[in-house]
Amino acid sequence: MFLRSAYAVLRQAKAGAPVAQSVAAAGKLPSNPQLLALAATQVQVRNIGSWIPEFWGKKSKYTEGTEFLGTPKNHLDLVKKRPLSPDLFSIDGSGTHYKMPVAALSSITNRVTGVGMTGGMLGLGMLSLSGSDPMATIECLKAAYPLLVPVAKAGITFPLVYHYLAGVRHLVWDTYHIGNQTHKSLLDKDAVESSSNALFAGSIALSGVIACL
Repeated sequence: MFLRSAYAVLRQAKAGAPVAQSVAAAGKLPSNPQLLALAATQVQVRNIGSWIPEFWGKKSKYTEGTEFLGTPKNHLDLVKKRPLSPDLFSIDGSGTHYKMPVAALSSITNRVTGVGMTGGMLGLGMLSLSGSDPMATIECLKAAYPLLVPVAKAGITFPLVYHYLAGVRHLVWDTYHIGNQTHKSLLDKDAVESSSNALFAGSIALSGVIACL
């Protein structure tokens, strides 16, 4: 809004109108200098999503429009159908449209497993401090639900294995620089994707083997 008002001020100033009066007329503001200075500091924030300015591309008192550029009559409807920027969450009723790369999923899983293990150890510690016997509880659950033992072992083993292997990968990455066209690196996009796939596959396989022991 302020940019449109400033544009109108320039047009009226060229026509010989005083600047203060031009600003007041364009932005519907009083000609008080203090209020004008305050208005000049205001910034209009555009909403996230598909909101379109009222006079965008149209012929109005602020602009001549963009018809001379061949803008179609239904350009506002077409603009609303454009994809949004790659948001991770739904915005304005539109669902996610950003496909998470395997490298991002690998990084998120590394953090989630770390937080999960920390929370699990904290929970065991709190149970011990409360006077309970976590090991006796675990043995009772194993005896009561023997079929769930491999599933529980896999659920506990996977975070340990994955987080450990991911940490080793980061240590290896620390010894590499970003590559170029002649010298490849493990930090290249393709290499990171390959190592992420290998990390997931290896962790799942190793966790399954340990769970079956």
